[in-house]
Amino acid sequence: MSRALPLLLLLLAFGACRCDSFRFYDVTRARVEECDILPQGELCDEPEGFAPPVTEVWSVERVADQIRVYVDEEVWVANAQDPDDDPDFLTASKLEVDTREPGPCVSTTTRSFEIIADFQGLAGEIAERTRLDGPEECGETPTGLRTRARLDGVLAGAP
Repeated sequence: MSRALPLLLLLLAFGACRCDSFRFYDVTRARVEECDILPQGELCDEPEGFAPPVTEVWSVERVADQIRVYVDEEVWVANAQDPDDDPDFLTASKLEVDTREPGPCVSTTTRSFEIIADFQGLAGEIAERTRLDGPEECGETPTGLRTRARLDGVLAGAP
């Protein structure tokens, strides 16, 4: 009986460990694709016309089984694609739908990323697509923009 109590306490202490973590990354976002969405199809720009790369602070917070990714001041709820074999491969997506008159005109924005964020750094891609649809009163539709960017980052200290 004297051995059972310390073993039980050890098991409870180990089970209470959630192994939470918080990592910061200095990330460069470089556009690799930029296309205008037009009624007759997409028209893509040449890489020479892209905006220059930007630097952002990304962080990955793990609390129990929840993963939050902060991109500057924006929060994403992420998922580990394969939590058992590769817990650092993360994905997330957001959908925003906005309607306005006349029409109604509907603007749909979808954004998503796939990253690997580990102790070596952060790498992956982020994509965004904004599209306006609606009746004649909305003008010539569909219109919008579709972009894709490469993400490359290094592990950093707290900002």
